Amino acid sequence: MIRSRITFANVTSFVALFVALSAGSYAAIAIPANSVGTKQIKSKAVTSAKLRLKAVTRPKVAANAIDGSKVKNGSLTGADINLGTLGKVPAAATADTAAAATIARVKTVSAAGTSRADSGEAPIDAATASCDQGLVAVGGGASVSDPSNQFVVDSFPNGTAAWSAHVANFSAGTPSFTISVICAPAAATQ
Repeated sequence: MIRSRITFANVTSFVALFVALSAGSYAAIAIPANSVGTKQIKSKAVTSAKLRLKAVTRPKVAANAIDGSKVKNGSLTGADINLGTLGKVPAAATADTAAAATIARVKTVSAAGTSRADSGEAPIDAATASCDQGLVAVGGGASVSDPSNQFVVDSFPNGTAAWSAHVANFSAGTPSFTISVICAPAAATQ
């Protein structure tokens, strides 16, 4: 039932309701657009959950505002990085001239061998190519002059500074073969 007289409680509640309803509309008309900045926002008040999708775009981010400390580990892929903006790795400063550089003391050494004639049982002959002093074998191989009658049985490093091979001959002739070794300076050990 409605009371016929106005009480202090009625007046107070009406004034409170009026102030509450008009304060929001006052804020909407009294605060100019783009007037809220970092000084008006509490620290950590804006989170990714409170932003709509794609609300923050490149033009809205100040230059150098985002650095490695502000990016989540594992969140970037190669597609996200503009390689043209990356500087040269300091340790690779001389990489541009590496193709023209001569590699000191890398050398290929060859040794010739001659196969004995087959006299019923195919002979197997050997030869060894050796590196100069101070160089080590890093690779090697064998080649034959008569591939239809000669066969490389094996090819292997012989110690640390030589390469050897065995060649079988299945012909009456005495074809030649060549053993090659690739030599380089020994790597320094610590």
